[in-house]
Amino acid sequence: MEFPVGLCLSALLLMSGVAKAQNDPCSALECTGNEECIAISGSYGCGCQSRPNSDSFDAVQSCASSSSNFSLSRCQLFEAGLNVTSLHLNNPNCTGSIQNGRVFFYFDNDQNVCGTTLRSNGTHFLYENSIQKGAGSHGLISRNSWVNINFSCVYPLIQSISMPMAIQAAESVVFKEFLNQGSYQLRMVPYPNNSFVVPYSGNVTIDTNQKIFVAVEVDGVDSSQISTLLDHCWATPSDDMNQNIRWDLIINGCPNPRDGTVEVLQNGNSTSARFSFKMFTFTSVSDRIYLHCEVHLCLHNLGSCEQSCNPQTRRKRRSLNRLEPAAVTMAF
Repeated sequence: MEFPVGLCLSALLLMSGVAKAQNDPCSALECTGNEECIAISGSYGCGCQSRPNSDSFDAVQSCASSSSNFSLSRCQLFEAGLNVTSLHLNNPNCTGSIQNGRVFFYFDNDQNVCGTTLRSNGTHFLYENSIQKGAGSHGLISRNSWVNINFSCVYPLIQSISMPMAIQAAESVVFKEFLNQGSYQLRMVPYPNNSFVVPYSGNVTIDTNQKIFVAVEVDGVDSSQISTLLDHCWATPSDDMNQNIRWDLIINGCPNPRDGTVEVLQNGNSTSARFSFKMFTFTSVSDRIYLHCEVHLCLHNLGSCEQSCNPQTRRKRRSLNRLEPAAVTMAF
């Protein structure tokens, strides 16, 4: 059978195009619109069309509780001579994944610890890890590229929280966001009894000398490693926590001996601290009180976090700097 010359020529061109596509080293790279396929030292990869933050590989990090996402620019890594498939966290099994031209690394404190360490520097606690690649040689010298990028999630150990007494009872949450740091939530919740199941809500009237139960809770931290400690709680007749007219309820984690109604029910053994006291007003000043607490987060790996108020067995904790207060509004 004979075929027309034009048809044979078209078939040859088509086969040539298919072969060329199969042999094209750029076709499988899937470079993004901000990248371009280039060759460096004979190896093809996605290079950069622009280079912001080239000294840090355009690193971007997010922290939440005991987890972190850390990403780097794929094209900047390639242009630095680094093969992204050889990068990993402290645990070599924790490698990166490529999404939209970036290489993402992830760790948490559940199934993906990835060699993350937890430590405290006295004012903050830090989850630390690193992206690394060894030289890949056991000889005396090596000319292979290597990298070690350390990163961490940083959380303050001390916060302050306020609970103003007003007209409407509703749980309120303060969300603290820290630049280049992690974040967590503090909330102060009032309850009518020691079951701590159903909080006050709606329009509530609390009489003087009536017992009130308060929980100070922290969300967004790893409860297996961190506990909430109440260092100080006090009341003021206005929403200014630094007002000179004040009544101390808890001092250094223990009830104020001048107020025989205060009970510390739970402190240092979970992410929720609890206490109770009998309602009062400031004489000839205001018929409202505003409740404030200074909260200290404790790391279990530094020892027991539970606070003892027995004078004979009481432990001393290191003095930590008080950081910027966080005010939360909730009322009765």
